[in-house]
Amino acid sequence: MKISEVGERKLVDDFLSTLELPDGVFPLFDDTQAFRVGDQLLSFKVDTFVFSTDRPKALSPYDCGWKAVTAVASDMAAKGASPYLFACSLSLPGDTEERDAKEIEAGMRDASKKYGGYLIGGDTGEANDGVIAVAGVGFHANGSYTPRKARRPINDGDLLAVTGDFGYAPLGLSYAMGELDLPEPIKSKALSAFARPNARLRSGLALSALGAKASMDSSDGLALTVHELLALNGLRAEVEKLPTDEDLLNFFEVKGLDPLKYVFHGGEEYELVAIFPPESKTAMKPFGFTPIGVVYKDENAGRIDYRGSPIPPIGYEHFRKR
Repeated sequence: MKISEVGERKLVDDFLSTLELPDGVFPLFDDTQAFRVGDQLLSFKVDTFVFSTDRPKALSPYDCGWKAVTAVASDMAAKGASPYLFACSLSLPGDTEERDAKEIEAGMRDASKKYGGYLIGGDTGEANDGVIAVAGVGFHANGSYTPRKARRPINDGDLLAVTGDFGYAPLGLSYAMGELDLPEPIKSKALSAFARPNARLRSGLALSALGAKASMDSSDGLALTVHELLALNGLRAEVEKLPTDEDLLNFFEVKGLDPLKYVFHGGEEYELVAIFPPESKTAMKPFGFTPIGVVYKDENAGRIDYRGSPIPPIGYEHFRKR
């Protein structure tokens, strides 16, 4: 059977079933893996950006480097970690322009600084495709790690909350690929969200203090992220509002576009999705979190309902035939 028939998630599950973690390294499946060095809790993450699958032509070499580092930083933010060190394995075809290679490095370097870390080196190689593999290590300054699978009880009525306005990044991709025309200021916001996303570090570092019980990075798409978070914790969710702004909702209405397609099924948005107790509702807002619904224990774990209808868990999955 081809891995395009199996899909990324089944393949990862099979890989994980063979692994044994040493003492002090946890958890087996999450946005990052945490480990202790003395009394310090650290997080480790690696992510890969492949030009043939991840880069539309409109994305500059600088943008590619920026996004490769941001993907790692966003996963750290979802666990409450501050990025510290980044290293990169950069593989490029031999006919790549030197200035493009330098722009990739500049994007990685600038993103590392943006997130309070350092790009310390790595490796280069020749390949038939451009590949940027970034590894990062970060600190958990308060010693806490917010997992995907909650270690504390989640109660009926707990809040499902997210950061940011969803829909802009997939609109930016559609515009860059010539599929859709966008008016200002939506066009500028959409292109920025797609090409130069920002990891939500300030929000992530507040997760523990705000009482978050579980959290994930949303870059594979909001619907798929929420579904996975709910399924891991035996929950369903009732979404009460779409997590985007009025400008975008008005645009969707005028153009006759389905907002769920872009808000829930887009991807490439490096936002955070978390579950909080109801008493955190006011405190979370200054840190960029907006409640969008409530969760309940349910035998239909993973189900997302909006206005009485289920939202299918569609998102980005490597290897799947598209």
